[in-house]
Amino acid sequence: MAILQIPNWCEAPEELFAVDGHCGLLATWLALAAHGKTISVPELINACRHTKRHGVFTVSLATALTQWGLTVSFHTDPDLEIGGFERKCYARARRSGVLPQPALTLEQLLNERRRGRLPIVLFNTDSDEAHFSPLLGKRRGKLLLPLSQHGNMSDQEFLMRWSAPGILRQCVTIKEYPRRNRHNR
Repeated sequence: MAILQIPNWCEAPEELFAVDGHCGLLATWLALAAHGKTISVPELINACRHTKRHGVFTVSLATALTQWGLTVSFHTDPDLEIGGFERKCYARARRSGVLPQPALTLEQLLNERRRGRLPIVLFNTDSDEAHFSPLLGKRRGKLLLPLSQHGNMSDQEFLMRWSAPGILRQCVTIKEYPRRNRHNR
């Protein structure tokens, strides 16, 4: 099975980089572009339920990807502090058929990638902010995370950042290529 190739992040629309907290939107744009989907930045913001206050929740990223015909799974540790807006995002996800699954291990994430699937992971940054990046695999002992500060990260550093308070080892895995539906473009 061929490994899904994603475009370089610098190919994204300039308008996208002007949005505060654009990493979740950018990760979603990369996934959609890899599957041949074209979407405007305003459509992307709306589909991901992006807000200036919250950015994008992982569950909303998963729900948005399903809108464009991708089959995804959403993985997380139990979240005991779901706020009002996030609760609405979870309700929308349920209506779309996106149900939380148990968190994956790093080895499971890498296995997903080897099978041609695209994981998008949430991790903590040096400035203690949640950040999204596709996980493209592993090379020379480093995880390939194109939207991270250096584009790669050691397993140990990733595991520490991925299990930081409020991050909950969350990820979305795009499991299959697009299915046909009204949003296929």
